[in-house]
Amino acid sequence: MSLWTLIVETWHTTPGSVKTIITAAFGTIIGAWLTSRAQTKRRVLDELKAVRAARTLCFSITNKAFAMKRQHIRSMKLKFDSAVTAHREYQANPVGPFVLSLDLQALSQVKFPGDVLERIAFEKCSLDSEALALVVALSSAIDDLKNSIDLRNDLVVEFREKQPMSEKEKIELYLGAAGSGIIDTRFANNIEALAHQVDDCIFFSMRLADKLLARGKTLRRSNAWRFRLDIPKFQPFDWSIAREADLIPPDAPFADWLRAFKVPPSRWDRLRARFQRNSETCPRSSRIELAG
Repeated sequence: MSLWTLIVETWHTTPGSVKTIITAAFGTIIGAWLTSRAQTKRRVLDELKAVRAARTLCFSITNKAFAMKRQHIRSMKLKFDSAVTAHREYQANPVGPFVLSLDLQALSQVKFPGDVLERIAFEKCSLDSEALALVVALSSAIDDLKNSIDLRNDLVVEFREKQPMSEKEKIELYLGAAGSGIIDTRFANNIEALAHQVDDCIFFSMRLADKLLARGKTLRRSNAWRFRLDIPKFQPFDWSIAREADLIPPDAPFADWLRAFKVPPSRWDRLRARFQRNSETCPRSSRIELAG
């Protein structure tokens, strides 16, 4: 007698009340499974949408920082550095009057969607510790950049409203050079801070976008077939134009920050490293004999 035949005969001989209980229990289990599946699918779709929205916000922040660096901060720092160099050369060989055009342009505040990004990343995305730390670092960099812009504008107003000074005193005060009796390095420190902070915004937003890209790809790959998700694939942003314009900061200044999130080597990595060390320490003749 086959198993199926035994099941059918057992079912026919089962009392009606028991059949009702079994049917109800089976229906409850199937219903709970379908409900759980629908809820899981909804959570996956919600996170995929959140990841896509967060990446879009990162793209917006990066582009705004690119524009500020290209249009204002980079040229401002180059002019200031050139002025400092020219003043030092003049001090070494003071021939004739020293003439310098002071860059006193004010900067407009740029609205970065950092608050929205922070809320989406923390509340709607399942991110690792590095990605969450990137969100915090990016938020801090945006706040620091805004504060430095306000300070720059205040310094410009203060400089223009200052009591009448000679051209020599103005230049020395602007450059933070000795000679006027007061060494004020606020302009120099502020320009240096602006250059670093706009690079911080670019670096942290680009790296966060990469982390979100990896999270979106993993989430879609592990659930697309399971839930028949008809959603487009995640694609990396193309920063080739910004790279050609030398707007992307190098990783070297952020090495210490990145080192805190260095992924420990896997067992396979450790085994491969041990094999390589053994190969390097093994005499060449022994390796040839083994190969023979």
